Amino acid sequence: MVPKYPFSVVEDDIWMWGFQYANPDFHKVTHKTARNDCLAIFDMEKKILKKFLESVSKISLTIDMWKSSHQVVEYMVIMGHFINAGWNLQKRVLSFVKVSPLRCGIDVADAIYKCLKTWGIENKVFSVSVDNASYNDSCLRYLKDNLSISSKFIFGDSLFHVRCCAHILNLLVQDGLSKIKDTIFNIRESVKYVNHNDARLKAFCDVVEQKPLKERKLIIDCPTRWNSTFNMLSTALKFQIAFAAFNMLSTY
Repeated sequence: MVPKYPFSVVEDDIWMWGFQYANPDFHKVTHKTARNDCLAIFDMEKKILKKFLESVSKISLTIDMWKSSHQVVEYMVIMGHFINAGWNLQKRVLSFVKVSPLRCGIDVADAIYKCLKTWGIENKVFSVSVDNASYNDSCLRYLKDNLSISSKFIFGDSLFHVRCCAHILNLLVQDGLSKIKDTIFNIRESVKYVNHNDARLKAFCDVVEQKPLKERKLIIDCPTRWNSTFNMLSTALKFQIAFAAFNMLSTY
């Protein structure tokens, strides 16, 4: 994961020392200079990609919503997928924008359309893949109406709206996992308890070393992703003996 450092980090004395130690010819820059340089690179790369997209005949979009762990706002990521002249599958991030947490279909559709206009690909959209959520139904209806004014869809519009199979599968599995939600909650809290501080983690690792276990690390899941919950449960099951011994050790 990329650290979320602000541009002002380039003015930190420790960073400056590290840069100058690695490269004696390094000259200190301000956070404004670093910001402007990054924006200049972004604008240059955007122009290159926009020129490249002119040669693309059809492009498919995948759209996902993302919520920051420390903010109440939500963001939308728009990815473009296409085949280049060499018949190689390509994908590019086209937009990463803040959207209303109300997730109104017309607002989301408007943000997508503005993105397409910016890149000049509003007449090249082949399909749009989104989560199987109700607001996406209205969103795609609005978007389809806007795009149909100036372009024709292949096979009408039967291939335009694609519901994400991974999301549908996740909904199915989550429904099944709800039957054992108490067990999952207890295991998740047990993993959190062990990993909460270094003393507990060290004590648990000491117990693991005394047992004939190949596994060495507990896994915490992301509750909205069934595959990560599966990994947490399957890993915790391998630590069953260690948990029992650790529980006995904790009672003393």
